[in-house]
Amino acid sequence: MSFSDVWSYSAFVHAISGATGGSIAMTSFYPLDVIRTYQQVDKKNTIIKIITDEGVSVLYRGLQATLISLYISNFVYFYANNMLKVLLKKITQKDVTVVQNLVIASLAGVVNVLITCPLWVANTRLKLQSKNNEKKYDGLMDCMMKIAQSEGVATLWSSVGASLLLVTNPTINFVAYDKVKSIFLKRAQEGNRNLTPLEIFAAGALAKTLATIFTYPIQSAQTKQRSGGHGHGQPRKTVDPKEEKKKEQTMNMVEVLYQVYKKDGILGWYSGIQAKLLQTVLMAAFHFWCYEQIKFVIFKFLAPERK
Repeated sequence: MSFSDVWSYSAFVHAISGATGGSIAMTSFYPLDVIRTYQQVDKKNTIIKIITDEGVSVLYRGLQATLISLYISNFVYFYANNMLKVLLKKITQKDVTVVQNLVIASLAGVVNVLITCPLWVANTRLKLQSKNNEKKYDGLMDCMMKIAQSEGVATLWSSVGASLLLVTNPTINFVAYDKVKSIFLKRAQEGNRNLTPLEIFAAGALAKTLATIFTYPIQSAQTKQRSGGHGHGQPRKTVDPKEEKKKEQTMNMVEVLYQVYKKDGILGWYSGIQAKLLQTVLMAAFHFWCYEQIKFVIFKFLAPERK
């Protein structure tokens, strides 16, 4: 294995395409992501209540921090995924199988989680920061530094357990997308044509729907862990707020899910799934479409000889 295998031009193009496509998609559907976050923390948060309490601007609160985190996250994931595929094909001299693709996608997801978990903890805090209270965090870096100073560095990785389990989400999503796209591609080749934008969009939407339904309860628990006990901009009414906050920050994923189940039943695990499905399915489909188009342009027009 050489240096050029690890830092290959192909892997870099896939990473840039995936990261840029993800940022464009997130910007387009960001308000739905904000609504989903609020509803996961407290199911009473409807879109009308959120806008009434916080104003329309709340729908784009934390966008800059999210785009920075998402770009880094997607770059790491797509780079690792493509690099591992290239290395495996070079070693085995065979095409990557479905099982191997699943393992590679999982490994890429683990690398991504371990590197970017602090970014997403800070993102959740920034989204839930209320305009009605004193501004606590001033951007992504300031948020991470203050969390580390006041709550300990470990808090930045407080949701890493749930995040590692959620590796199955992009894994299911990416593998399902590859499978559905290959079916569409086979039909397209039989008709002597290229894949249409609608087919790419549909493949992305179907793959993400499946991944979201399977992993949503874990995502919901993850959001509660990342929020660090911060609700809809207001302190929780408890006998001892400090103890309650400490308890929420130290609960593991299973304990969070159990507490939600005791309070709201199984439906509590799926609080906010409507906004999540709408946002994540549309975003994933648009993301894959952008990814394919950007990759095509770079390979064909900017440096076709290096593909």
